[in-house]
Amino acid sequence: MKEQTTCVVIADGARAKFLTKSNRNLVPILATHHAIVDITVHQDKGASTPGRVSKGMTTKGTHSYPTHSDWYHFKKEAFANTIATILHQTEKNYDQLILIAAPAVLGCLRQHLSPNVASKVVHEIDKDLTKTPLKKVMDYIQFPA
Repeated sequence: MKEQTTCVVIADGARAKFLTKSNRNLVPILATHHAIVDITVHQDKGASTPGRVSKGMTTKGTHSYPTHSDWYHFKKEAFANTIATILHQTEKNYDQLILIAAPAVLGCLRQHLSPNVASKVVHEIDKDLTKTPLKKVMDYIQFPA
């Protein structure tokens, strides 16, 4: 019987590690993927601060504040989509998937996973362990038999 290949993804809003289980150890299978740091996100979505429109000092003046946009959430969601795309492109390389991510990123990642990849998820951990040594990450993981 073929041994199950387990892929482990450790992610936060800015970096993702793609690992595989090998003899109760975690071995990197891809280089650490980093989010692209740029300022174009502000240009794509509008102004970075809310504006105000005023028609003078009368009581009939109009004030308008645009809806609040959370740029960091937008960038995390875009990065989660990138992670999901990588997982979809490499889905033939693993049989099981363990996701370890910060809670907000894990929620975004779940939304972007394809049905085939989502069916391979066997365990989820909602913690940011991207800066944790791999030997300590093993304490959090419960590998299926």
